[in-house]
Amino acid sequence: MLRLLADEDTNNQVLAAQLETVYNLDVTLMEPGEGCYTVFTREGVFQLYHTEQPKETIAILQCWDYLQGQGLAGLGTLRVTSSGDLGFYFNDQLTYMSTRAGGRRGELSLKEDGVRIASVLAELHLLSQQLPLSLQEGVERSNPIEPALIPKRQELNLFRIMALNRLYPKAFDLFYLEIYDHLAGLLHCSVDLLTEIGIHDLETDPKLVGLLQGNCHGRMFRVTDDGKVQLPNLKKSTWGLLALDVAALLGNINEYAEGSLAIAQGVLAAYQAIRPLCRAELGLIYGLGIFPEGVWEAAYDYYKGSRKLDEPEAMETLRREWGQATDRQEYWQRLLGDELGYEDRH
Repeated sequence: MLRLLADEDTNNQVLAAQLETVYNLDVTLMEPGEGCYTVFTREGVFQLYHTEQPKETIAILQCWDYLQGQGLAGLGTLRVTSSGDLGFYFNDQLTYMSTRAGGRRGELSLKEDGVRIASVLAELHLLSQQLPLSLQEGVERSNPIEPALIPKRQELNLFRIMALNRLYPKAFDLFYLEIYDHLAGLLHCSVDLLTEIGIHDLETDPKLVGLLQGNCHGRMFRVTDDGKVQLPNLKKSTWGLLALDVAALLGNINEYAEGSLAIAQGVLAAYQAIRPLCRAELGLIYGLGIFPEGVWEAAYDYYKGSRKLDEPEAMETLRREWGQATDRQEYWQRLLGDELGYEDRH
């Protein structure tokens, strides 16, 4: 790859001039933005990214280039340099360019957006499984699930003991003890189910893993004026269980679409029309969905963390997170639990 250098004071001017040669573009304006530059040219508008993690980024760019070559329509366009490289080095930072996605941000509170996002995600997942093994191996792996959840269940029990043994219990302690039995039921249901379905075996099953996008918020996607949905880039991708993306997407619908079952069911159906989920994957999604992560975060901060909140704020946070956890339980039960036969588990 080409390597360019410039003084710090003249970086932008030099970079804009060099882009004309590197990408054979007629640059008219370059504006700094959040995490990238927006480059205006006579040929179109592009986004230019820098990274100090060249090894990981090159692996993602190679996957992006492969998927683009396979005709994945819902993926933003990675622009190669005039010499055919996926990027270049500018002051030792790997730099690459993609076409800026137009339109607006996706909104999961809109069923049409959610359904189209699910379809793009499923197509990406399906095609990513066809990546050559050499490209798959270069992508950063997502963190294993079970080792992260089991200690949290143990800690929530430890917090109960701490609350019980406090000489002068606070309102936080008393409310935590009040909800603990129900909380413990959710914890055991979640962790036991994930253990039952053999989470470790799922994570090593090549039919179930692929390129993940992470939090899968609607705003990660762009909706063009003609209604098409596009994922602008793959820069935060990892390799892991594809059901994790589906769990994140459906969880965001609960949060941002007020738990709309109509939207969630439409999204799940759209995804499965392209990439059907096996029963173990559906169980994984349900088990992760009901895990009371927010309650653990509130309790951890109070009992073992840095105590960022004062006593009333901590109590309000716990009460809010518990309310959201019970709402999520009902949402996931209606969406998947009844169908999978988990109605008597908690």
